[in-house]
Amino acid sequence: LGHRAYEIADPATLVAVGGNPMVKLQPEVAQKVETMLAEAQASGVSLGAISGFRTLEDQQYLFFELKAERGQTAETRAEVSAPPGYSEPHTGYAVDFVDLSQPATELNANFEQTQAFRWLEENAPYYGFEMSFPKGNNQNVAYEPWHWRYVGNQKSLELFYQDKN
Repeated sequence: LGHRAYEIADPATLVAVGGNPMVKLQPEVAQKVETMLAEAQASGVSLGAISGFRTLEDQQYLFFELKAERGQTAETRAEVSAPPGYSEPHTGYAVDFVDLSQPATELNANFEQTQAFRWLEENAPYYGFEMSFPKGNNQNVAYEPWHWRYVGNQKSLELFYQDKN
């Protein structure tokens, strides 16, 4: 279905971003995200983080239950959500960003029209982040301008770039 299998992070090792228990990440990643949020705010951009680590149970709901509710095939659902065990958020290295000043763009391709997205495009690489699913990505996953992954250390690079045939 285009997604790669990922090991599930140990939730006990993750830390909340800005004290928000809904957004937990690997410690190094959380620190980078907090710095990014502060730097964006200092430049007048309302960048926020709304999602990080996801459990298998969370992903079970997002994939199978929503697929059933919407009458989607597995292939169709996989364009917008990974099956359990195949989701970047399982790793604690992926984060979903929002523009707090434009809530209608949350988890929406229109996010690309926000100041927050423009800030990410210009600045995220300096913090070790890249967009996970740009337009025309080789995994055939729908464009997600809000979803970014940390590739700023050896472990994260191996996680996202090792050949997993």
